Amino acid sequence: ETECGWDHLYVYDGDSMFAPMVAAYSGLLLSKGSSTKLPEIVTHSGSAFVHFYSDAVYNMSGFNLTYSVNGCSRNCCSHGECVDGACQCSPGWSGDDCCTQVCPQDCNGGACDKEEGRCICDTSMKGEDCSIAVSAPHYEAQPATGWVRGRAMHQALILGDAMWILGGESFTELDQQIAKYDFIAQKWHTVKPTTTSAPANRYGHSVVMYRGKLYLFGGTLRDGRTSNDLWRWDPEELRWAQLSPHQPECQNELCPPLTASGHTAAIVDNTMVVIFGHNPDYGYLNVVQEYTFGTNKWEIVQAKGAIVKGGYGHSSVYDPVRRQILVFGGYHSQTTTGVVVDYLYSYQPLERTWTLLAPSASHRYLHSAVLLHRMMLVFGGNTHNDTAFSTGDRCFSADLLAYDIECDSWQTLSVPSSSYLQLERFGHSAVVYNESMYIFGGFNGQMLTSIVKFTPGSCRSFSTPEKCITSATGIKCAWNPDKKACQAFHLFNATKGIHTCPRKSAANLTVLCEKQTSCPSCLQNNYGCVWCGTVCAHKRCPKGSKGLADARENQTDVEQCQQSESSNCDKLHNCHACHTEFHCGWQNDHRCYTFVRDSGNKTEKAVLSDNYRVKCDNSCSSRTTCKACVSGSCMWCISQQRCLETNAYAATFPLAQCTEWTTTKCSALSCEDFQTCSACQEHERCGWCDDGSNTGKGQCLEGSASGPLSPAGSTYRVNASLCPAPNWYFTDCPKCQCNGHSTCNGSSECLQSCQHRTEGPHCEHCIAGYHGNPANGGNCTPCFCNNHGTFCHRETGKCNCTTKGIIGPNCDRCDEQNHYVGSPQEEGGTCFYNLSIDFQYTFNLSSEDYYRNINFMNVPIKVGNDVEFTISCSGKAYVNISIGSGGQPPSRADGDAEPALLDSRKCDNIKLPFYDEKHNFGSQNTTFFVYVFNFTTPFVLQISFSQHRALDLLQFFITFSSCFLSLLIIAAILWKIKQKYDLYRRRQQLFVEMEQMASRPFAGVTLELDSEPDGSSKQFQDGMKQTQGHPTPVALEPCASGKAAVLTLIVRMPTGGQEHTATGQSGLAIASALVSLGTLCKSDTIKEDGKSDCWKPSSHPGTCI
Repeated sequence: ETECGWDHLYVYDGDSMFAPMVAAYSGLLLSKGSSTKLPEIVTHSGSAFVHFYSDAVYNMSGFNLTYSVNGCSRNCCSHGECVDGACQCSPGWSGDDCCTQVCPQDCNGGACDKEEGRCICDTSMKGEDCSIAVSAPHYEAQPATGWVRGRAMHQALILGDAMWILGGESFTELDQQIAKYDFIAQKWHTVKPTTTSAPANRYGHSVVMYRGKLYLFGGTLRDGRTSNDLWRWDPEELRWAQLSPHQPECQNELCPPLTASGHTAAIVDNTMVVIFGHNPDYGYLNVVQEYTFGTNKWEIVQAKGAIVKGGYGHSSVYDPVRRQILVFGGYHSQTTTGVVVDYLYSYQPLERTWTLLAPSASHRYLHSAVLLHRMMLVFGGNTHNDTAFSTGDRCFSADLLAYDIECDSWQTLSVPSSSYLQLERFGHSAVVYNESMYIFGGFNGQMLTSIVKFTPGSCRSFSTPEKCITSATGIKCAWNPDKKACQAFHLFNATKGIHTCPRKSAANLTVLCEKQTSCPSCLQNNYGCVWCGTVCAHKRCPKGSKGLADARENQTDVEQCQQSESSNCDKLHNCHACHTEFHCGWQNDHRCYTFVRDSGNKTEKAVLSDNYRVKCDNSCSSRTTCKACVSGSCMWCISQQRCLETNAYAATFPLAQCTEWTTTKCSALSCEDFQTCSACQEHERCGWCDDGSNTGKGQCLEGSASGPLSPAGSTYRVNASLCPAPNWYFTDCPKCQCNGHSTCNGSSECLQSCQHRTEGPHCEHCIAGYHGNPANGGNCTPCFCNNHGTFCHRETGKCNCTTKGIIGPNCDRCDEQNHYVGSPQEEGGTCFYNLSIDFQYTFNLSSEDYYRNINFMNVPIKVGNDVEFTISCSGKAYVNISIGSGGQPPSRADGDAEPALLDSRKCDNIKLPFYDEKHNFGSQNTTFFVYVFNFTTPFVLQISFSQHRALDLLQFFITFSSCFLSLLIIAAILWKIKQKYDLYRRRQQLFVEMEQMASRPFAGVTLELDSEPDGSSKQFQDGMKQTQGHPTPVALEPCASGKAAVLTLIVRMPTGGQEHTATGQSGLAIASALVSLGTLCKSDTIKEDGKSDCWKPSSHPGTCI
């Protein structure tokens, strides 16, 4: 088990990978645990070279490999003895490997011919054990004599009673480009052309037959080029002729005929229709090309209908009844990756229209398809569609699918076969002859030569209408009510019989509709979809569909689709293909977008100028070097020296032609790049030639176990002049491996110490302070670090700078991004960290690196202010401080330079003042330079420069007193203002109260005042009784609750028995009292005649007081 298509186990018949390849295994090879299906390879050169390559995308269980020398096939399956390389089978077993049982299962009721070792079945049964009914579909091996080269991705056609095979890919140079199988004689013939001019060997091409001639177009040549030439083969005269079409000058981006591989072709009337394929520049083609035989002209068709995605390795068959081409499966691109699909398209060449049909739910490519009895039979193919992990998809499939053209439905047929029959394959061909399908060749890890015959079942075995119309025998059956029999559908008029189609699931149709993203694809299919403005739905639009206008609700007519909804830009997956459409533009996110413009009440495709398009880089196929290839997001095949798109691997190398590839590195790709024996022999193409000095020096060359090789035409041969045989090592290395810097004393250990400034068990490293590659006699060069480092990386020479802030491979520049400045490349120069004034900095050098020094600089900017310097270190270190001007440190060569302010002072906690009187800060750009050195990491440092004036006590007290008195005066003024303001507010409040009092309601009261009579007079007392009335209040002020009030009366003051009150006193007074209000009087009020009464003032009737 290995990753299909990417991980391969290569087997060569020889002692190197320059020998002929005989197998390239990939994928899942074990079928249902049957050991008889395990592949077996026989090499005849006396050697076998095995190479396994994996790209490590995901892991699988791998493989087990066993071998034998001069053994027998499959060890005679334990049913015989191996004598001189041949099996002598035990009784009851036969075959070259003794794996075939004679008359298995006692022929299931048939007769056993022991002399022939086979079963003789009765007329109703067939098969090797008579277990298969004659009416059932079945596989069988087609006998063939003669010789044919195993091949894949060839083309086959029936002409008379012969099957013609043209082209194809083989592991070796194809020396049999045309082969013919005679069905009558059951024999292969090699066909030799009578002309010297012939098409180059190719695979992935197409072949059609027109008026008895075969026409070959396109394909991939063995040198990797994709072709667009058209050749005609005359089977009668055995002549090739290349056709040169009459093409007018092309003004478009796409000019026919486009080079293509993995396409298909069909004949419709007098036109050859070429569908899809892969182009090295445009990727997977979405176009249809037509070649007209009468005019000898090519044309690229502007197809209508559904927007389809083209691909590679699909199949196509022409249905003459409905005049349509059925296109199924294939390998399609998805941006930078690829995917195997199960799509089925119908192309109507007369209307040039695409229609979507029912998908098969079984994706595959490089399969075959034929039309037989109104059924399209699809066999085999590559079904692997895994990307991140394996789900069991097979690299080589033996599935047989049947598509019912009348019902637009699929069936998977279960067909019995012999245990020894190898069915799994892809890249094969299939043809129809005498109502049977014949499968030839293909690839299953080996190039196959066998012919497998498939015979469909018979409809006559079904006795009821239900069984008849639901049969799965590889033929479409219909019930004949007149004869009450089941018959093949193509044999009688279907209107007289009963044939019904299986009902399609509404859920499946809903899913299919929802997958359509364009209006034409939504409406040009058999799913029953409607277009809803921006989405596709089954039968009717969902409520609240976005972008849905009332006039377009449930749209079903494809003619009503707007241009902006009919774009194919999203299906163009490289820049060059995108720019073949005038309305498409490739953008920086590596996607192709549709550009539209408003036109009235609708949108239509816009003509896009080059200003709005990203300029396309050179196509991957045009890049001829590894470096140019990987720089353009392409894939470089090392063994084929070819560049391709990352999504084109399956289309470019479908048959394991690329043994190693890369998308990143371009080093160590050829034998000359390796400098040691062990590294040399890790590459499958290389061997080591020792120079004989017993020091380990030598040369890595392409070669085999026999010796170094040189090209000899299309093959290689041993060239002993390149390396003497005793000095050639292909599978092991010389014992002494000292890289030319020492010798060995009878063992594999190098004598120490190594020479030429090298060290190590094999003298494979430079000593400290030197760098280089000492392998195979290489030199070690001293590290050059501009006196800012001693050691460097011993391979690259990158210096380990010892001063923080100095960077560069040679410690030649300052880390300006982190605020270090200076000129370290000059003699005595270094880098300084520029400290700002009045900030404290902490430098945490926690990692254990090579730093031993760090330097600082500071420019005091305040004129007349002193400077205070502080520094503290977490470990042992020393400090130097000097001062310079103009931002430059003082030169040590200058004898007039000022002495250092601090020299080699131990760095602990240092705090130093520097006075402006001495250094004149700010006026002459005075600069401090601080050097901290001889520390070891990890190390923490804190440093700061601060600048301030000296304290003047007299000025301080004068300033303080002035400020204090100013504050007192301001406080007194504010207090006086507050007093004035409070007095003003009180007066204003009094005015408001007076106004409120003056606005209260008032009224006048007339007071009748009589002289007080003599109280002793009886007459007076009697008069009083007669005239006395009730007391009447002059005012009654109710409270807010209405239950109480303030009652005001005028009363006469006592006179003391005199006629008038005493002098100085008032005779009258106003009296007020709080009283309660109510409607009844209390029981203790004045009583008269035994009843209570109320005082009822005239101004307040009904109020009881």
